[in-house]
Amino acid sequence: MGRAGEAEEAERDDEPTRLRADLAAQSSVARILAEAPSLEEAGPRLLEAIGHGLGWELGFLWTVDDSEGVLRCRADWDDGAAAPTFERLNAGRAFALGEGLPGRVWASAAAISVPDVLTYEHFRRTEAAARDGLRGAFGFPVRDRGRVLGVIEFFSREVREPDDGALALVETFGHQIGQYLCRRQAEEAVRESEARKTGILESALDAIITIDSRGEVVEFNAAAERIFGYTREEAVGREMAELVVPPSLREGHRTALARAVEAGGGALLGRRLELTGMRTGGAEFPVELTIMRLGLDEPPAFVGYVRDTTERKRAEARVELLAEAGEDLTAALDLDSVIGALTGLCVPQLADWCLIDIVGESRRIERVAVAHADPAHAALARELELRPGSEISTPGGLAEAIRTGEAELAPEIPAALLEAAAEDAEHLAVLRELGARSALIVPLRARGRTLGAISLLGAASGRRFDESDLSFAHEIARRAALAIDNARIHGERSRIAATLQASLLPPRLPRLPGVAVASRFRAAGEAYQVGGDFFDLFATAPGDWTIVMGDVSGKGPEAAAVTALARYTVREAAAHDPVPSAVLARLNEAVLSYQAEGGDRFCTALVGRLRPTASGARLTLSSGGHPLPLRLDAAGQVEPVGAPGMLLGVARDPDLHDAELELEGGDSLLLYTDGVTETPTAWGLLGESGLAALLESSGGLDADALVDRVDRVVVGLQSGTPRDDIAMVALQVQGASDRGGADGGEQLAAVSVGPAARQAG
Repeated sequence: MGRAGEAEEAERDDEPTRLRADLAAQSSVARILAEAPSLEEAGPRLLEAIGHGLGWELGFLWTVDDSEGVLRCRADWDDGAAAPTFERLNAGRAFALGEGLPGRVWASAAAISVPDVLTYEHFRRTEAAARDGLRGAFGFPVRDRGRVLGVIEFFSREVREPDDGALALVETFGHQIGQYLCRRQAEEAVRESEARKTGILESALDAIITIDSRGEVVEFNAAAERIFGYTREEAVGREMAELVVPPSLREGHRTALARAVEAGGGALLGRRLELTGMRTGGAEFPVELTIMRLGLDEPPAFVGYVRDTTERKRAEARVELLAEAGEDLTAALDLDSVIGALTGLCVPQLADWCLIDIVGESRRIERVAVAHADPAHAALARELELRPGSEISTPGGLAEAIRTGEAELAPEIPAALLEAAAEDAEHLAVLRELGARSALIVPLRARGRTLGAISLLGAASGRRFDESDLSFAHEIARRAALAIDNARIHGERSRIAATLQASLLPPRLPRLPGVAVASRFRAAGEAYQVGGDFFDLFATAPGDWTIVMGDVSGKGPEAAAVTALARYTVREAAAHDPVPSAVLARLNEAVLSYQAEGGDRFCTALVGRLRPTASGARLTLSSGGHPLPLRLDAAGQVEPVGAPGMLLGVARDPDLHDAELELEGGDSLLLYTDGVTETPTAWGLLGESGLAALLESSGGLDADALVDRVDRVVVGLQSGTPRDDIAMVALQVQGASDRGGADGGEQLAAVSVGPAARQAG
């Protein structure tokens, strides 16, 4: 018998032993997963069971940290011969998708066997492995329903060749452990949900009272204690009607409850009812009640959500006033308009006179407005507005309210308080002449900052402010502070939006050999709205360039997110596939994946592969629902080029085509978004034909002058305010005389940075 035959016979002799070891490992894994209450306890035991069964010496369990998008080590095991350097390294290490052995297993969702880590080019822990004598390695994914949740890897101090028998076994282990991880995550989510439910119940502003079928209280939350005056211990077990229903209404309540129990609910469920409640001691007050059935058990139990509407009823007239004036506060985008709306709201409806103070950049209090209900006193009140601002550190009064963020209420203003508030004798004389008798000082707070304060004073009218006035003044101050802060940050948001918009466009376009390039971008709408138009031009190989023009539906953060997704997806896809239609297909997949995660955007895009040649340029184009570019040849003729394709983000397998064309010296190509062609004119939309006519009249212009002329005409037709974003890129093939002395190879390889792309508006 030869050596091969002896090896086969030895392998057959080992099969029963191997089978028994595999079965033992499977049994151990199943038992651990059934018994272990947490991953922390299960992890080392799983590694030991699998590692021993497969003959490995060291193991690690990595799980996906979804918040950071990395793998982190959750458990380790060794057979007694520790590898301290390697274990310490893993304890603080994280692997990104595709990084190192764990990251590559994660990315591929398949097992990877490494005979010798010291020669494996993708291994990232070679030095630590060599120090601890580690050689062979093996990793496999932990997954559930197609999703990789983690990675298990084992190491040996011997070089080990791949084991096909182990591959099938670890796939089973990977699915079993993946199901365990999913189950533990679900259990944790349930525990968190229960904790949140308890927190909501206890922190709710409304009273929440649960009763059984007999009408006895089962649950009585903190808001119910506050509203009705009973503690939970006093309420639970007693009849709700006896506690919170006025005597005259109790029998009606009991009858309605009996009818609801008999019918399993009744017509009152889910409706908002205006009723009367009763506090401890017998005081009645208006409430708003909503009743819901609790679960499906029989006999039924019910939960009532009770809101004390006393203050709401009292404030309805004020709320109507606030609603009328609030439009002015929210609509104002500059400080003067906000201040004018605020003083008009307060005087004379709420106070005889009103003072508004703002904290300036130097932390001094600056009086920005004084208004008085009596025209005869208006000039005198104006003197207060012209007084120099005080330091925010000044003790008492206005400065203290601003410094602490606490409102001050003085139902009566004694002479001593007036004297304390006066800065000097002249100031005191003005205050006395104005006749202030009652005062409110409410800080203007927005987004965690105190911006200033509003002071309301009662004088000749005899107003005396109380707690209800203070509550309403807080609401005025809240809205006013937001309006003031909005006015301040509106300009900042506009600058931020402009920065974000610029980040979605290339900061500068590269200079192509033999091809002049120019671009224009103009955002439409509000200054802080980010649009969805984008373009890009980048090198993909020596002598090859990719140009893209696209338009994402909608505006705002979501449109910006999809724009960034589209731009970088095209860059990644173009680096691996030279075919424009394939690049668009990859972009289509990315948009569909985004929609599957809750997005609702789609986009159009045009991708071209450009190769400058000795006599011009060769261009391969594919359109995904995007307007086809227009070519202006040296003779002044204009025609669309390329073939139409399907909108991206609509179908799984869109109809896309590639078209090839040759651009000769003097030819210009204009890529654009629909903000150009949908420009309104006296005869309708500009359209492709109108744009073509505009290009025909632009013969002889260079690329920059061409896009500049189109931009000026389109914006001018819309009276300087485009209704949609405008994006354009022009390519112009230079004649032989404009290409310089370099030979063709040098021109195609040369890449230099040109001037920044120009952004209009």
